[in-house]
Amino acid sequence: MSAKYDVIVVGAGVSGLLSALALSKEGKSVLILEKDNFVGGVCRSYKVQGYTVDTGPHIITRLDSGPLRVLMDRYFDLIPNFVPFGKYYLRINGQVKDFPWSLKDWMMFDLLPVEDRSLLMKSLIDIAYMVNSGRDMTRVSIKDIMPGSLSHNSVAFLDYLSYFMLGTGPENAPVSRFIDRKDYKTEKQKDENGISIPYVGKLYNMLIGGKPTDQYYPKGGIQKIVDSLMYSMPPNVKVNLDEELLSLNTEKVNGRQTEKITGITTNKGESLADSVIYSGFATDIPKLVSTPLPQRYVENLSMIEKVTSLSVWLGLDEQVFKEDASEMWVSTTRDKFHTWLIPTSNYDPLLAPMGKHLVGFAFVNPDMTSSEEMKRKATHTIFSNIPALEEHMDMIHYQELVPEKATWNMNAGFGDVTTPIDNLYCVGSDSFKRSMGLTRTSYSVIKMLDTFKADGNLPS
Repeated sequence: MSAKYDVIVVGAGVSGLLSALALSKEGKSVLILEKDNFVGGVCRSYKVQGYTVDTGPHIITRLDSGPLRVLMDRYFDLIPNFVPFGKYYLRINGQVKDFPWSLKDWMMFDLLPVEDRSLLMKSLIDIAYMVNSGRDMTRVSIKDIMPGSLSHNSVAFLDYLSYFMLGTGPENAPVSRFIDRKDYKTEKQKDENGISIPYVGKLYNMLIGGKPTDQYYPKGGIQKIVDSLMYSMPPNVKVNLDEELLSLNTEKVNGRQTEKITGITTNKGESLADSVIYSGFATDIPKLVSTPLPQRYVENLSMIEKVTSLSVWLGLDEQVFKEDASEMWVSTTRDKFHTWLIPTSNYDPLLAPMGKHLVGFAFVNPDMTSSEEMKRKATHTIFSNIPALEEHMDMIHYQELVPEKATWNMNAGFGDVTTPIDNLYCVGSDSFKRSMGLTRTSYSVIKMLDTFKADGNLPS
């Protein structure tokens, strides 16, 4: 007879683990299924020649009061030790400056021509006018508001921000993402008729707010978040590794057209459940169910575009980067090969062997360049920008990753926490549009929990 659980969680990446922890702490019996022989997905760390590398450079945003903090405070028995992330620098054509966080910073940001800075300020004012006129900023792209006479460097800078914040270019990057901040000081501001004006608080923060102070790195590496999750799991959670999902099983609800989840089938057998939390790629759902799903839902999932990236880890025989700060390398070449680097051993020296230095570089791959070509271009980019890195190189390690399961692209599909199947829910970076990385994933888990409760599966 098949085992029966309150909830089956498919996938032991961080979104699946957060979901399992929360639901088990709410009293549910939970089975976690993972096709690999480890947990954590792209949120883990491992050893390479004595260095502890993360799966891609990471930063945890909105940690003071954002979604991960909410989940940790509610459900974690052990909270990782986080250290402040520090400053951001921009590198363009060999010049390095502080990132411009406010209107004053922008006006002093001399890596871009003064004419461009004035034009970009005008664009921000135009955004305010669009907002006040009721324009839907989710349908306005960065390309739409970019002045046509910007210099090559300014275009490259906006291109960088679009690819690293949304995984897509300016022509498909909605303005609403760039005015999404954690706290909105004047969010409830109203016009003369008493009607709330959307985005006003967000615009205020974007223009005046200054640099964020709630961004951190987990001491010991990103693995410490997964370790805390696993330590906090109660006894009513079972974890099965090396078990691959073959199908999501459903049945008709009281003779109606609606399907309800009943369990799953894997390469090792069947398990029954009242609910299933799916943390894999939403694009795979239509292939995992035997019953036809609504055409609009399937078409939307088929339009999802994944973010692919290459990470390069360098072990160095001395500390080349002295500050607790990351650098954003804006590529002004035609191939848009932008880079983001974090010297992780600055935040925790134990991530590198004694006297050594560990630095991670992330490259977005918008043109789906081949693996070997990506590695060649990445290595050339790193060493041509800072030749001393090659002189001091002690280790080099490459990772090909999918850091976001869906781009935040105006013209692409995007998943949702809910599905057409009763009691089948999705979590992860392709199921909720807000922020990025682990923060976006945490938002999706909170939305799932709220929906799970609204559907009567948790007590109010």
